[in-house]
Amino acid sequence: MFKQLNNLSEYFSIEENLSWTVVRPHEAQLAVEDVVRRLHGEPDAITTDCPADCIANLEYDDLAETVFLEQRGDAIIIVGFGADIAEEETLRRLSQNATVHSVFWAINNFNRLYYIVDGAVVTELDTLCPLDRWGTDPEALTDHLDALRELHERSDPGPDWETAMATLESLTGQRLDPDWFTRPQLLAKVNRS
Repeated sequence: MFKQLNNLSEYFSIEENLSWTVVRPHEAQLAVEDVVRRLHGEPDAITTDCPADCIANLEYDDLAETVFLEQRGDAIIIVGFGADIAEEETLRRLSQNATVHSVFWAINNFNRLYYIVDGAVVTELDTLCPLDRWGTDPEALTDHLDALRELHERSDPGPDWETAMATLESLTGQRLDPDWFTRPQLLAKVNRS
């Protein structure tokens, strides 16, 4: 996937910057419009576009406020290209009456994997140092971190965002593949307020 998507735009490389979040409500169905509101966007302005096409046409400054969303059963998938939507405060808002799993990385290798429930950070970790964890229950994700731990134990543990994504897949049962980026998805502009 990384090789296929790496040259979408002069402003974007999936290896340099990506945020992927899965929101799953506890009870009633959560609508995409509600998620966009929690991201400080305008639900009435939601459009549809193929992420691969849209990214190629976006200016750098627009990347951070553009997200793509998909409703999958009771889960909502959010993909963005700026760290703003993966900030802890934003993820706490998304987790109101819901569970949020999120992974992101930035060009300087700053990254996080989050597990947040009802506004509380249960587990937070740096995917490059998965033994260092924080939150109300730092060990809650232990059974899902084997691949990240094995990567870290190598003599030269460079960034391996594929393993970070596979960890999120393990946690959520959701998957992103290259075709996802070439199919029409809901598009919203966020962080507007």
